[in-house]
Amino acid sequence: MNSRRLAAAMTALLVAMMLTTPGTASPTIEAGVMQSPGSANGQPDADNNTLYLFGKAGLTPCWSKFNNTDGESVSYGEDTKGGSGVMDVKVTCRMDPPLAPTVRLAEGEMINMNFAINLDGDWTNGQGGCANDCENLNVSLLKGNKAVAIKEFDNLQVGSNQVNWDLPVTIDLVPWNGSQESFGIELTMKIKPIQGEFIFAGVDALFGLYYSHPDNAPEQNASVTFPILNETAFNELEGIDDSGGGGDTPGFTTMIGVGGLAAAALLRPRSEDEE
Repeated sequence: MNSRRLAAAMTALLVAMMLTTPGTASPTIEAGVMQSPGSANGQPDADNNTLYLFGKAGLTPCWSKFNNTDGESVSYGEDTKGGSGVMDVKVTCRMDPPLAPTVRLAEGEMINMNFAINLDGDWTNGQGGCANDCENLNVSLLKGNKAVAIKEFDNLQVGSNQVNWDLPVTIDLVPWNGSQESFGIELTMKIKPIQGEFIFAGVDALFGLYYSHPDNAPEQNASVTFPILNETAFNELEGIDDSGGGGDTPGFTTMIGVGGLAAAALLRPRSEDEE
């Protein structure tokens, strides 16, 4: 085969592959993970992708929505326990209102979680008064009523702590069904008071959480930012053709046409100059 004809055929095939290979970068780039002030109705989309946590002074109730303003919320909530026994902390912050639209996250991007908490007492087994009846802080991402990701934080100290978790979006975290899979966050921990000795007073077990509130410093606002796909990327992932051009696989016709050119280049009779 003449080298010029081979080069032409290879070029045509490369063009066909470039035109028909599905793009994977654009949905990730379009999703983004920058915090947003939020939507008026508390629902998520690509431009309103940050879930903010709100609550009362006693940690219950706690709720969340895709809007950073809630006049019913205080800036900080805490629970304490003195004496003996274990303080069993469980703070569950579900969406209110519940998730309405169906959304998809960008696979491979990060879910960014940020919380600021206060602690006192003992919570590490084998230390202080903890004998396999304490627990470190565990943060769970809820999908409806199911915990789909859990992370334990075993390096927290007495006093203020900044808790950050970057969770990669795996295939099971991509779809969120608006009818039954609302976003939610749950924090659990088991803390013991420290018993006093002789003239020394004991220390109460304490768990405190800063909510999203204008009185708090930005780093203290409890929030979770999701890489939510915009409508175009969502439709591409769903295989929805919104161009009005029919339901053929994108690029299929182009592939046939360019493939035909490649075949023609291979089969075209040689001219006298090429012989």
